[in-house]
Order: sequence, then C-alpha cells, then structure tokens
Amino acid sequence: MRVKTLMILFGIINTCFLMGQTSLEDSIVSSILNLSDRALYEARFEEAKAIVNLSYFKNFKGCKIEHEILLSVQKLRIDGIANNVFNKRTDHRENLNTLLKFLSDSKKVEDTEVLGELFFALSQAYRAHNIIDSSLIYRNKSLRIFESAGNFEKIAEIRAYDISVKHNMLLQRGERDKILELIPEYEKEIKASNLCSKYVLAYNTRHLGQIHRRQTLDYEKALQLFKWSLDLRLEIGFKPYLPASYSSLGDVYMKMGEDKLAIEMYAESSKLAEEIGFIRFQLYPNLQIGDIYLNKQQTEKAYEYYLKALKLASKNNFSLGIDQSIERIKKLNTTRYKMH
Repeated sequence: MRVKTLMILFGIINTCFLMGQTSLEDSIVSSILNLSDRALYEARFEEAKAIVNLSYFKNFKGCKIEHEILLSVQKLRIDGIANNVFNKRTDHRENLNTLLKFLSDSKKVEDTEVLGELFFALSQAYRAHNIIDSSLIYRNKSLRIFESAGNFEKIAEIRAYDISVKHNMLLQRGERDKILELIPEYEKEIKASNLCSKYVLAYNTRHLGQIHRRQTLDYEKALQLFKWSLDLRLEIGFKPYLPASYSSLGDVYMKMGEDKLAIEMYAESSKLAEEIGFIRFQLYPNLQIGDIYLNKQQTEKAYEYYLKALKLASKNNFSLGIDQSIERIKKLNTTRYKMH
C-alpha cells in the first residue's frame, strides 16, 4: 500500500510540474484530495486514508498549515464513514484533539474557506463528544465563512448535517409529531441541494424518505425518494452507502406487500455489503428476507436466510446481529412447533 501510494504521489507531482502550476504544493494537495475522494467513493477506505497521510507532506518545503488542515479533515471524514461501515467505534476525543491542535496557528491560515473546513469539522467533533455549545459556536463560524465565500455546496452540507442531527435526536426520544415537522425543512433543503450538490441531495432525499416510511406511512412517496437517492449515489459512484439505499427500497416494498421486489432489493443490498464489508447490511437484508418467507409460512427458506445472517454476524463478531439472528431462529422454531 505504501509503495503504491508513493507512486501515485510522484505521478501527481510530475503532472503538476508539466502543467506549470504557480503553486506546486497547492496543486499537489488539491489533486491528492480528489484522488482520496475517488477512493472513498469506491469504498477503498485504507487507500483513501493512505493517500492523505500527512507524514508524506510535512517534509515538503511549501507545506502550509492549510494543507495540514485539509488532509487531516479528509482523514477524519474517511474514518467516520469507514467506522460506520465496519461497525467500529470512533474515538471522538482523539478526533477533537487532532483538530484542536490547529487552532493555535489558525491565524496563519490565509485561505478562509480552509478555516471554514476546520471549524465545521470541529463543530462535528464537539457534537459527537456531546459538547453542544462549542459545537454551535464553530458551526456558526463555518457557516458565516462559506456564506461570505458563496460556497453553496458547503452551506448545503452544513444544513444537511444540522437537520439530520435534529432528526436523530427526535428519533431517539420517540417524538413522532416533531419528526413530522421536519418535512417542510427537508423539502426546503432538497430544493437548495438540488442546485449545488448531488452528494448532499442523496443524503436529504433518503432521510425524508425515512420519515414517509416510518411516520406518515406514505409508501409511494417514500419509494420515490429512496429511488431518487439511490440514482444519485449510483450516478456519483458513491459505493459506501449503496447497501443502505437498496435495503431502504426493500423495506418499502415489503410494507407494500411486493415481496418479490423486496427480496430483489435486499439481495442486492446484501451482495454489495459483502463486497465492501458493510457489516450491518450484510445480515439485515437476510433477516428481512427470512421474515418475508416466515410470513409466507415457508419455514425452510426462512431458516436458510436466518442461518446465513447468523453466520455473517458471527464472522464479523457483530454481537447485535448474532442476538437478532438467534431471536429469529427461536421464533421460527416456535412457528414450526405450532404448525405441527
């Protein structure tokens, strides 16, 4: 991995020289970030992190604090998505400390949008560490910077993060009526992100789809939004959350009684999850398919999928998944007993 990464870096340096860039280091870092994003979108997480390894750049004579901030923020972003995929805990204190180290030298930062990136990352780190006041302070600082720069893509990203935080809090509290109040907020953000960021638009459409699936029970609307979100992720080539998108479609088809379509979506979700190592969605779709067959009283088929889910959960040491699979198998055995 190290040799491959160094070869990529030297290739980028040579390209930048040939292009006659006025700031070689800026060009290299920009190219590296784009390359890292490409690897992230393709769910090649270790490669994406290796590409932005700060130790490669600190020896560059022209390496500036802006470069260090951008590379560090990108690494934390990759870690956040990878940890979700691989069901790993994130060390929020370590992330916060990593970002706080830049604050003492932040006055040296000439590019204000880089400061915006730092402040937004700090806001997320404080939020994850449940330090809400500090999170809001840095959120507002970053938003002001991006509004001043007219960076609508980053504004959309911040606002999408805001509404998802609110959504998750209401879900945890079980406040259904207040979740419904988010619908016009999501619709407003969808209109805004539709103009500037397909990545954010895919995020917003899926979250609104979840409200219609869980709260309003408007399955046609949920289906429309989930399909839109999936199409966007396929278009931009964002693999990490494709399994979740396909499973969401499976959930809606299952609610609508469209069992064949639901099984197709769940099967695709499980296949993609196994390819990229997304632990939760390796087994969740199989449990759902098992439930479909159990509802049809096809107990042997149900057992086949419950057992597959159990094996996948055990292979990945996913304790919650193991418990869920065992619970389903026990329910299946009870059903079998009643049938006989």
